[in-house]
Amino acid sequence: MQIGEKLKEARLEKGLSLDDVQRLTKIQTRHLQAIERNDFSVIPGSFYIRAFIKEYANVVDLDPNQLLSEHRSEIPAPEAENAVEYTRMQRTRGKTTSSKTSPFTSLLPTVFVILLIVGVGFFIWRITLGPGQQDSGNGNDQVQTDQSAGDEVSLPPDTDEEDNGQEQSDSNDNDDEEEEEQEEDSEDPELTFVSYESNQSIYQLESEDEMIELKIETSDSNWLEIEDDSGERLYYSTFQSSESPLTIDVTDQSFVYLRFGNPSVIDFSINDLDVVLSEDIAPTAVQQLWIYINEEPES
Repeated sequence: MQIGEKLKEARLEKGLSLDDVQRLTKIQTRHLQAIERNDFSVIPGSFYIRAFIKEYANVVDLDPNQLLSEHRSEIPAPEAENAVEYTRMQRTRGKTTSSKTSPFTSLLPTVFVILLIVGVGFFIWRITLGPGQQDSGNGNDQVQTDQSAGDEVSLPPDTDEEDNGQEQSDSNDNDDEEEEEQEEDSEDPELTFVSYESNQSIYQLESEDEMIELKIETSDSNWLEIEDDSGERLYYSTFQSSESPLTIDVTDQSFVYLRFGNPSVIDFSINDLDVVLSEDIAPTAVQQLWIYINEEPES
C-alpha cells in the first residue's frame, strides 16, 4: 500500500472528510488530494511534501516519522530539488563555508581605502603647514653672540620636539578615526517579516552574532512543535507557563520551523529581537512559523 492510500484509509477510519483535514491542517484540498494519489508534482518542493505529509499523519493519528521512513522510496529525494529546497548536503556545505568566513575579512578593503585616504590627507597637510611653521620658527630665532670673542654663534631652531609631538597627536587622531569607521561598518542584527498567508508566517534574520538563541514564553499553555532544518524535533509537547521561558540554541541552523496553538498567549524572540506576529492571526487557529537565519526564504 502506497503512502497516499495509507493516509486516505486512516482518514476514512476516523470518519474525516478532506474538508475536515484541510480545516485542521490548513493545507489546501488540492494538495491533500495529490498526496492521496501519490502525485507530488503539484506540491512545490520536497520540503513541503514532507511537511504536508507530517501534518496529514498527525491528524489521522499516524506516526509521521515512521510513515516517512517506510515510504521514503515514494517521496522525491531532497537531492532532486534545486538550491532553494535546502537539502542537508547543501545546508552543511553552506554552514561550513560561513563558519570559516571572518567578518573582519570583508572589512579589509574598506580599512585599506580609509588608511590610504588618511595617509594622503596627512601628506598634503604636512606640505601645506610645514613652510609656515618653519618661517614662524625662523622669525623667533635669536642669535646669541659671545661678546668677548667677537664671533656670532647661531643656535638651530628647536623644532624637533614640536614636530614629534604634532606627529604623535596626528597618529592618535587617525587611530580614533579608524576605530569610528570600523564601528560604523558593523551591522546590527535585523529581523524582517517576509509574509503571512493561510496561518503560515515567514521571517528572515540577518545577524553576525556568534550565537543564535530562540526564546519562547507563554502565560498559559500551548501545543508547541519545533523542528530544525533537517526535520529533527527540538521540542514536541504542550508548553506550560511553568516552563517559560524556553530557550533553544539554533546557531547552526539555516532555518527553524515552529507549529503552535493558542497564539494569543505565546511570544517568540530570537537574539532579543521580538517576532511580532501578524494582526490577521485568528486567536484559536493552529499557526506555522518559519524563521530563516542568514538565508533567503523560499519563494
